Amino acid sequence: MEFVASIIDTVFRPLKDYFARTVGYVMSSGDYLDSMVHEMSELKSKRDDVQRMVDAAERQGMEATSQVTWWLERVSILDGRVEAIVLDFQERLELPPEQAPGLKATYLLSKMADEARAEAVDLKDKGEFQKVADELVQLRFEEMPSAPVLGRDALLQELDTCVRGGDVGIVGIYGIAGVGKTALLNKFNNDFLINSPDINVAIYIEVGKDYNLDDIQRIIGDRLGVSWENRTPKERAGVLYRVLSKMNFVLLLDDVWEPLNFRMLGIPVPKHSSKSKIVLTTRIEDVCDRMDVRRKLKMECLPWEPAWELFREKVGDHLMSSSPEIRHQAQALATKCGGLPLALITVGRAMASKRTAKEWKHAITVLKIAPWQLLGMELDVLEPLKKSYDNLPSDKLRLCLLYCSLFPEEFSISKDWIIGYCIGEGFIDDLYTEMDEIYNKGHDLLGDLKIASLLEKGEDEDYIKMHPMVRAMALWIASDFGEKETKWLVRAGVGLKEAPGAEKWSDAERISFMRNNILELYEKPECPLLKTLMLQGNPGLDKICDGFFQFMPSLRVLDLSHTSISELPSGISSLVQLQYLDLYNTNIRSLPRELGSLATLRFLLLSHMPLEMIPGGVICSLTMLQVLYMDLSYGDWKVGATGNGVEFQELESLRRLKALDITIQSPEALERLSRSYRLAGSTRNILIKTCSSMTKIELPTSHLWKNMTNLKRVWIASCSNLAEVIIDGSKETVGSNALPRAILQARAELVDEEQPILPTLHDIILQGLHKVKIIYKGGCLQNLSSLFIWYCHGLEELITVSEEQDAAASGGEQASGAFRVITPFPNLQELYLHGLAKFRRLSSNTCTLHFPSLQSLKIVECPNLKKLKLSAGGLNVIQCSREWWDGLEWDDAEVRASYEDLFRPLH
Repeated sequence: MEFVASIIDTVFRPLKDYFARTVGYVMSSGDYLDSMVHEMSELKSKRDDVQRMVDAAERQGMEATSQVTWWLERVSILDGRVEAIVLDFQERLELPPEQAPGLKATYLLSKMADEARAEAVDLKDKGEFQKVADELVQLRFEEMPSAPVLGRDALLQELDTCVRGGDVGIVGIYGIAGVGKTALLNKFNNDFLINSPDINVAIYIEVGKDYNLDDIQRIIGDRLGVSWENRTPKERAGVLYRVLSKMNFVLLLDDVWEPLNFRMLGIPVPKHSSKSKIVLTTRIEDVCDRMDVRRKLKMECLPWEPAWELFREKVGDHLMSSSPEIRHQAQALATKCGGLPLALITVGRAMASKRTAKEWKHAITVLKIAPWQLLGMELDVLEPLKKSYDNLPSDKLRLCLLYCSLFPEEFSISKDWIIGYCIGEGFIDDLYTEMDEIYNKGHDLLGDLKIASLLEKGEDEDYIKMHPMVRAMALWIASDFGEKETKWLVRAGVGLKEAPGAEKWSDAERISFMRNNILELYEKPECPLLKTLMLQGNPGLDKICDGFFQFMPSLRVLDLSHTSISELPSGISSLVQLQYLDLYNTNIRSLPRELGSLATLRFLLLSHMPLEMIPGGVICSLTMLQVLYMDLSYGDWKVGATGNGVEFQELESLRRLKALDITIQSPEALERLSRSYRLAGSTRNILIKTCSSMTKIELPTSHLWKNMTNLKRVWIASCSNLAEVIIDGSKETVGSNALPRAILQARAELVDEEQPILPTLHDIILQGLHKVKIIYKGGCLQNLSSLFIWYCHGLEELITVSEEQDAAASGGEQASGAFRVITPFPNLQELYLHGLAKFRRLSSNTCTLHFPSLQSLKIVECPNLKKLKLSAGGLNVIQCSREWWDGLEWDDAEVRASYEDLFRPLH
């Protein structure tokens, strides 16, 4: 019986329990809910304890174990299910009796609560951990693919010094595409950082133009051993920040195109005292500035020796040694690469199989005219450079860059020159009222191109240069990527003796034959699309056939400067859209009447030419003229009964004129100019010559200069009776030190309210003034930076102090004991004395001249100047002949020794 009872119990007990549980689910659903909530509450308390331990560990740079991470995720999922069950129960209680759920729904909900309770109990049991976090498993260093880096030892050492030093947190390396920034960074990583004992981790990241924040975070996280599935970018940033803040890290960011937000990435910015460093490379200099880089390193192109070594390595020494002629051509070809490693490598590889001198000569020609045709150039050099071009923010910048390619290779381009062209072409608008403001806009555009590593500094700050490979890229783009080679017909500085045939001009939009040896233009090309024609710098060009310009209806810029043409060809009036005409330094003596038909002309440059005749009515017909330069040119302006030439009122009729360089040959014309508010305000440079009736001129306070607020240079030449150039700034500056304090203060307040006179005057040239003395009466020319005095044979001393000033100085000396030093030119940087036969001394007998800013002193053919006695704190160069220098008399050997290092012989 007992056996039978056991069998019955075994079979029927599960059924009994099942029916009991089923009935319980229906009848006691609230109990199941309460039990679930109770168990879940205990589980959440345990979860919070574990999470606090994990957070504490992560703050120490550790990471939660996989088991703990899994457990926390399961608890989070269960918590969501429990909340849903509780919400469902609450909603059922709020229903009216007639809408109460059926038995089946109640059963299912109770069953879900019971299962959730059981899982909570299970997770509580599993939540006992020996440890909640481990130390991160990091890959400290990773060797990067690296090629030999030639000629960069000094830069690598400087970079290492920056990284090892404690005073710089972020280092920026910038330079043109293809200069080797990536190779340098890889070399630095491999040779300087790997196994460095004081660095915990070094991470290299290639950022690129289309970088993604998530990708950068992932790369850093992978190297640190951090995993973060299901975390938001902000949470990842927090993890990275906590981990990196506990380490000495070096982050190498390659090819950065725009500023990175370190805060959003979770990268702590290294402080000055930190051993952590960030090193970035970029093509764009201001990316460094916008990322608060405190140490910028410009990566220049290679100098000749390492450049030649790199090129020779790619070509192969066997080829270099096979023929002296090939070696000579190879050196010429390597030179054309401009020291750019990417170009040296590409061209070297392209030439490695060229075994005859003629092939090498052809390659040089191709590189001059159509460099994209050389094997590998388009894909490996021009395309990477084009990325910088494409990244420019405006079409104006892109056109401005392309325009620079019209100049010869390695040519130092005047900024004002290129800006004038761009204004004429319409690349730079004239929304501004002052010409200086328009030019400032142009300078800003060129500055942006320098920042983008697409232009370089020229011979000084007023010039720019274009790297040969950037120029090649620009010409490639301008020719529709090589599809239309004559669209921009550029043969600048290549030694042409004849211009290309007229048939090649027909499709051209821009043409440059500048700096060649062209002698004559005898064909009449048809160029319906031509906008710019540059013929300057052909010194032998003396004839352009009549009708030459007849079929150029779209021409906007024409430059004939520095040629020998003596007249403009007939048909110049056909240039109905011409805006810029440059005839500087030509042999033209007479302008044609039809020049007055150029109704759209905005720039007319007539300086440095023997211009004697301008037909009446021509100047006043050019109503759109904004810039007129006639420096060392026509000056016979008719004022009243004085003069025989063009009426001065023709100049006054130019209501749009914003910049004027003018030659004046009579005091009456100078007086008329000074009273013409618009003309005087537009005057930049003035040449006063052959005014025999002028006996003295005063600077800066004479009424003549009151309206010349933009005057930069005064040149006075060959005025045979000019005896005094008076420096008297006392009316615009505080007067003598002997005056009572109250008077000085009142005068200073009055001066502050007045417009300063000649605020922009930088240069004075005195030439061929045989009777002149420079008389000092007080005050100063505040902004004068250069003073040239040439062939003023009667001048005995640089400054002659007037009797009134000398008397005031003597009185002042009695009062103060130190009034004998005067400073007429406080910002003078350059002083040039040439051909002064009677010149004896730089300082007056009665005082010492002080030049606090003087940097350069040049003295030529001043045989009676025996002593150098001047006070000049910043002087660093004295140019003169060795013979004159050796004949100088010195007060003592110590004084001579102090000047000896400044001596530079004349070339």
